[in-house]
Amino acid sequence: MIENTTYFKCRPSQLINLQTFLLTILSIPIVVLLKIMLEEQQVSSILPEKLAFHVDRLPIYLSVYVLINLFWQILKVWCIRYEIDPEQLRYSSGVILRKHEFVENYRIKDFLIEKPLIYRMFGLGNLTIYTSDKTTPILHLYAIRKPEEKYQILRGLVEISRKEKRVYEID
Repeated sequence: MIENTTYFKCRPSQLINLQTFLLTILSIPIVVLLKIMLEEQQVSSILPEKLAFHVDRLPIYLSVYVLINLFWQILKVWCIRYEIDPEQLRYSSGVILRKHEFVENYRIKDFLIEKPLIYRMFGLGNLTIYTSDKTTPILHLYAIRKPEEKYQILRGLVEISRKEKRVYEID
């Protein structure tokens, strides 16, 4: 086995953010209706000047908030990375505070593949890995392409790693 070989590197799909995308699209008509209602009601005429200034700009504030939230959710998913090599599985996440988790292959006990309908439509699935690692007993790889292929690669590497290290699982 070639030691410094990375068998796969992947990131989750942005399909994880489907709910955020839909809520963002839904917020557009809400913001437009709010703007129309504020103009028709002329609420700013009965409010103090400083408050009226902000009430008139409320649709803008809401739009900015929704766009910042959308950008943040996309960035969070984009910063997740999964890597597998002959020795370990690496999981990295975080935008501001980067977190790296390492699971030795011989500690992996079991796998679970889930394929919700929306993921199946795009050839995606979730791979859940159960380990004997104290810090990471369960590791989820969400919305990855070809989860069965990743499972087969990982399963083979786990068996090889266990043989090399002479590790046997006792239940």
